[in-house]
Amino acid sequence: MQFYLTRKLTLLFALTWILSCGMLCGVVSAESPNATKTPPDAAKIKDIKAYCLDFNWQPGRSRGAPFAKPGLWCGADPAKHVAWYKAIGANVIQTFCVSTNGYAWYKNGFVPEQPGLVHDFLPEVVKLGHQEGMLVMGYFCIASNPKWGAEHPDQSYGTPTTYHIPYTDDYLAYLSKSIEDAVRKTGIDGFMIDWVWMPRRKSTEGKWLESEKALYKQLMGEAFPGEDKLTSAQETAYSRKSIDRCWKTIRTAAKKANPKCIVWVTVNKMNHPHVLNSPMYKEADWLMNEAGSIEHIKQVEEMVGEHTRMITCMARWNGQDATEAVPAALAAGVGLYGFTKPRGNDGLVKLNDIFSRQVCELHGDSKNIAVLARAYHGKSVDALWTDGKFVEPKEPPPFRIRLKGRGRGFPDTALISYKEGPASVTIRTPYSRGRALLIRNGKTWPAKLTIRLHKGGDQPATSTHIYMANGLVGVQASLDGSNKASYGKMEDALDLGREWKDAFPLSAEGAKTTPLKVQVTRAKDAIEIVVPEQLKAGNPEVLAIEWGMDDKK
Repeated sequence: MQFYLTRKLTLLFALTWILSCGMLCGVVSAESPNATKTPPDAAKIKDIKAYCLDFNWQPGRSRGAPFAKPGLWCGADPAKHVAWYKAIGANVIQTFCVSTNGYAWYKNGFVPEQPGLVHDFLPEVVKLGHQEGMLVMGYFCIASNPKWGAEHPDQSYGTPTTYHIPYTDDYLAYLSKSIEDAVRKTGIDGFMIDWVWMPRRKSTEGKWLESEKALYKQLMGEAFPGEDKLTSAQETAYSRKSIDRCWKTIRTAAKKANPKCIVWVTVNKMNHPHVLNSPMYKEADWLMNEAGSIEHIKQVEEMVGEHTRMITCMARWNGQDATEAVPAALAAGVGLYGFTKPRGNDGLVKLNDIFSRQVCELHGDSKNIAVLARAYHGKSVDALWTDGKFVEPKEPPPFRIRLKGRGRGFPDTALISYKEGPASVTIRTPYSRGRALLIRNGKTWPAKLTIRLHKGGDQPATSTHIYMANGLVGVQASLDGSNKASYGKMEDALDLGREWKDAFPLSAEGAKTTPLKVQVTRAKDAIEIVVPEQLKAGNPEVLAIEWGMDDKK
């Protein structure tokens, strides 16, 4: 018999274990996959397993959020941070040389340190990370630096939370010194460069700064033609030259300080004309698609160098489903990476409540962390957090669930309960409409399968009807207490993108629907629907479920 521990018991056990280890910082421990205590040879790392506790952004809503104020998380403890990365099973720590606010995360450097910085953070993370056999990578934001922009207003478009710096001689000299200083003084194995884009010129309504007009003439060999006369071809040619010159500055500074320094390029638009077939793609040591699509990585594979390693990204903003994207990346030999904003004053994210839950109970970056941590420890998404480590269940859940995304809305989550014979899935949804796919994970569907629609607290969902289909037949049932239902042919693609809503194509042309009794119960906190046997006949791979409201009522 296989069952999930209740959350209460799981958290109680985890707390007891943490206290016994004396780890009160909120970071759980776990078996480290790293057998060595010396810094690894990057070339010999088979699978890149990276993560970043992101110091770039101010806590709060992601949309329109400003850069983190200088000095935020200045008390971050290097030992606790390295323990956190070890707990998720990472072999690459990505932290910061200079974060987006323009201040450094190490002391006595060319770039002023974060105000109030308690520890010499980056060098200490390097030392401790290397002791655990992990690579430690820094970070530079290339097209934005509010501190430098404020000090050089004639060379900045003054909108620091987007791309605002043209790559003038003065800025590239500053960038070169920043990189060389960080690589020499901190011992990092390499660094990520982000936002390698041209300025957006929002603050000037598209007008060019005089300093960038001069740069245009310098690179193109002719005077800037004027904003109204600049052609798309000219703009693209100039932009490619400017980015290429910036890239050469970055790479030269890095390799001068340490010939083995890894320069890691992240791109959020891999097919942008400013970077396609660029020297940056060919010469980068690591190249990452921040948008997370494996398809886009495959599109540029022929454009990169033989030595270049490809990475994909799991982050809330790109909307990738980690339960699908992570296995796909592993199968393709593509490295893995994720990042999230810290959620506490210590710059950390507490892992206990993430590790102790099923993946389908989580959403956003918590879900990404849960999936990545299991993958980094060599486990499946079904693995359970038991005795301080991930353990594969004796019997995996009979099915997995995929829920339709809600964009920027509050996401749906689910909890699968099962034992020999019956199983149920509780879908927590604040919405009257929604859609999910149940994907068979075992040899057969459970003898009894119940769907529970739960709104939150002790309230059931407000839906009035539910549609269910397996690709051959479908069922529509009322949830208003009348238990009216019918079924018939339902030859339709089963996916999360297309909704049936009130146009459920229950039968093919000329076919008649058949009345059916569907067991529907309104419990105190949920509407419970037993999936009819007709849908499980033939042992289909997928069951699609959609719940909704009758708009006429």
